[in-house]
Amino acid sequence: MINSMWLRKWREKQKQIRDSLKDTHAHRIVGDKIFHSTLWKGDKRSVSGGLFLGLFVALTPTIPFQMLIVTFGAIYWKVNLPIALAACWITNPFTVIPIYGAAMKLGSSIVHMFGFLSDIFIMYNVEAKYARFIQQTIYLWIGSLVISLVTATSASLAIRMFWNAIYRFVHTKRSRKKAGRSEKKPGGGTKNKKGV
Repeated sequence: MINSMWLRKWREKQKQIRDSLKDTHAHRIVGDKIFHSTLWKGDKRSVSGGLFLGLFVALTPTIPFQMLIVTFGAIYWKVNLPIALAACWITNPFTVIPIYGAAMKLGSSIVHMFGFLSDIFIMYNVEAKYARFIQQTIYLWIGSLVISLVTATSASLAIRMFWNAIYRFVHTKRSRKKAGRSEKKPGGGTKNKKGV
């Protein structure tokens, strides 16, 4: 009963998202591929893959192209598009500054740990005004890629583990119900012997 209600709500939500994507910028660029059934599956691989893709893109400095990147990525890797698009919105006007700030700090720490960036600037004689811009961009990208990879991988693995746990729970519950029914079946006990 609970499973059927959940599936019905899931399908209704999927339909709403499909309808909302019609005549959007992504629909005009990608076309009807955006509505292919493989992008709307609700299985473990599709959902975990969609979450990985959405989080990975969301935590990289790719604004304002994240929705398009995720759409093309979902079509290419055949993962759940709504999950991927929803995960994209982790970076929004309220969160983008702290997320990118943390990424820049991490990138700076990684670069200074190896200490190769200043040598490259000296080697190619990069002017100070351009060097700072390039330096900040490299910090941001390195930090973002590390954060996005760790976060997306962790979330994807967590979804798979949760999915497996739910599957085992449901399977065990069904097995117990079947075992209980078989025990209650008539004729399962000992037959009465005549003349005893």
